Amino acid sequence: MRPNSRRRTGSAAFLAAALAFAPHARAGDPQKVTEERVRAALADARTALEKECGAKLDASLGVRFASAAELSRRIVEENLPLVRLRQPDEEHAKSEAQTLGDAASASMFAKYSWTPRELLVAPKTLEDQAAQLATPELTSDTTLRALLVHELVHAWDDAQLGIPRLLGHADSIDAANAAAAVLEGHAQLVARRVCKARGWSAGFDAYTGLIGKIPDSAKQLGEGLMTTLRARSEATLFTYRDGERFVAALDAAGAEAVARAFREPPRDGETILHPEWFLDPKKRPAVLYDPEPALELFIARFPNSVWTAQRQSLQSSQFESGMTSLPKEEAHALAASLRGARQVVLYPTANPAEKIVVLTVFEFGSEKEARTFLDASDRLSKLKDEQMKTGVVRITGSTNSTIQAEGLSGMLHTKQMKNRELAFEVANIDLLRGKVVVETLFSGEPISLDEHVKLAVDLLGAVKLREAK
Repeated sequence: MRPNSRRRTGSAAFLAAALAFAPHARAGDPQKVTEERVRAALADARTALEKECGAKLDASLGVRFASAAELSRRIVEENLPLVRLRQPDEEHAKSEAQTLGDAASASMFAKYSWTPRELLVAPKTLEDQAAQLATPELTSDTTLRALLVHELVHAWDDAQLGIPRLLGHADSIDAANAAAAVLEGHAQLVARRVCKARGWSAGFDAYTGLIGKIPDSAKQLGEGLMTTLRARSEATLFTYRDGERFVAALDAAGAEAVARAFREPPRDGETILHPEWFLDPKKRPAVLYDPEPALELFIARFPNSVWTAQRQSLQSSQFESGMTSLPKEEAHALAASLRGARQVVLYPTANPAEKIVVLTVFEFGSEKEARTFLDASDRLSKLKDEQMKTGVVRITGSTNSTIQAEGLSGMLHTKQMKNRELAFEVANIDLLRGKVVVETLFSGEPISLDEHVKLAVDLLGAVKLREAK
């Protein structure tokens, strides 16, 4: 299974996942985050950004102390247009945006809001985070300054380049993920430099070190949930870590390259992982096959009155993260051989947690590399059988069989699973033809063996060579 990922933005939103899965964190000894300390930190952060980078910040830009509820409302307002990209039903989009706002605001200390152009700060939230994560350095003077430099970079970018204009290009999930990486990556790159120049690197490292971190205590939940946590972690790291690497590479090529990324951001996450493609599109390896007809065929099985479909590309970093149980070198080599991966995730609109079905179409550089993936995927499935015998989500039984037909080969895996006491079945097929592998997954949605195999064959047949331009 290649888990779906969803992103959050905001300089401390990444703390939410760590907090949610750290039930045994010890109480720390954080400092009181007073308005006086925050205002002093903001003044220092503003001066540092202006002096070190020549930033021109609006003199009227100040700080407004807000509650978590106020932050949530602002997050909902700003993220609803992006949520609509993956959730076409308006009421469900509003509900999902509200859930996002509530979750993010529960761990967000500061947020530059581009709608009224103001900086919102919630001091108590940072105190709570520092205590619950046993990381008192989050409330240190250097961390306050580092966090506020990050947010002020957003304000500077908005004044120069326009955050709404950047996000206006986010007309798909892929484009939204790439735009978020440009936005957060630039803020991280500049904040890192300013903090180094001002001696605030310890504060920068304090909050950056928590990005995508999975607490050790989460391991007790079992490999099933750890797989989900690793996927979420990789999504967050993509936005901040890989976003910073992308912007750093563009910055090395010149300021105009960074400005162009804001004016004409990458359309997909894989370009974020390969900044050389953005600088010179001719360097990007050609993708020979068109997976969209297969995605359309798959989606057609599920009435849109009942199901919601999300299309997205699977980034090589997400792909590699899903192969964590294999040796690191092998997982990395498999990711390097991937030329493209398109995915559609479907779930019941009324109850997204009830069940899920997924189709992923992979294209590799050669048939040999595709077969290597097929073999690795089979081994990975059997490893999961052993690793997931215990835990909150566990495998209680499984069967594996091969699929052979003229020009086709593949594997069928069926697993009986439990999420606590809720029993369900997961069936997935990996089917190969040449350089292409289609992977289907049905979790909690019944499908007969014969129907499933026929579907996989039909889906593979729907993947066509692209027409030469």
